[in-house]
Amino acid sequence: MKLLWITHRRQTEMSATSRLGISSALIDRGWEIEFMSPDGEHRVERSSKFGFGHRSFNRNVSAKLKAIDLSSFSSVIVEWTGVEGAAEVLEIEKLPWIHMDRSPPVATGLVGWLQRKQYKNAWRIARSNSSGRAVKSQYMASSQPWDLPSSIVPAGVDLSVFEIAKMNENPLVVCHGSLDRTRELHRLTKMGVNLLLFGEGNDSQRLATMTRVESSGDVSARLASSDIGVLHLPNREVWEHASPLKVAEYAAAGLPIVASNVSGLHAYRDAEWLTLIPLGDDSACQEALQKLIQLPLEERQRLGYLARKEAERSMTWERCTESLHEMLLGVKR
Repeated sequence: MKLLWITHRRQTEMSATSRLGISSALIDRGWEIEFMSPDGEHRVERSSKFGFGHRSFNRNVSAKLKAIDLSSFSSVIVEWTGVEGAAEVLEIEKLPWIHMDRSPPVATGLVGWLQRKQYKNAWRIARSNSSGRAVKSQYMASSQPWDLPSSIVPAGVDLSVFEIAKMNENPLVVCHGSLDRTRELHRLTKMGVNLLLFGEGNDSQRLATMTRVESSGDVSARLASSDIGVLHLPNREVWEHASPLKVAEYAAAGLPIVASNVSGLHAYRDAEWLTLIPLGDDSACQEALQKLIQLPLEERQRLGYLARKEAERSMTWERCTESLHEMLLGVKR
């Protein structure tokens, strides 16, 4: 079984963690995977010029699909950013494809308007031409009309990568991932906690004047030296779609967690190790963090142990890709 995966993302980007986790789990199930991407086996470039990225990528995807031999592939995963360029060629080739959406547009202003227009068009095409869809949360699944096969692929984690946090007497609150302005992470810096932000993004320099900021690197080591994981998202409807990879990684590292109440976390809403707060609610976030900070070290370790056990039970990529594997088997040629 051979699968082609079309994405505009590079495998070296911070956002590639989920893609690599999903593909690794599928390979373990017997799939052979090749990527069509800026650094994949089938290279397609994306212009960095404002307003030309989406158009150039889809034009290049279409040209590349016409140029390569597709006869050996059983099916194709197409992320929404490549749907416009892929759909027509795949229809001609009678090659079934799955529409994958793990990242709805979160940008604001003119960029956000343009991306949302492209996003809606990708979904329109997928409803008419694809063989199924794979989305990251139940909220996302219910937000789009759909009559074809469907799979929910929540964020997962490779447990072997993470060591258990030992905890500190002076608790360190950690938040990692995108440091873009759309995340509004400056609000975390005002909560009076011992805070570490690490990742990459266009707001990193400004945030560094407010708190400790480090660039991307060894996620496992940083989490192992932390005490509490936090995911505080802005109060915008688009974040309701989330199935946060970072929460799975915090849990794998044995950290108690404070997180915004998004669709992908509803299954854990009664868990001791997780405190869910309303989107964008600074007061609730600060209160929850302070409550965990004031707990004895042994109690934080106990909560972290529960988080790790849940990660082992339900958050592995093997578990999270079960329905995707079954759907791909059902549509492959």
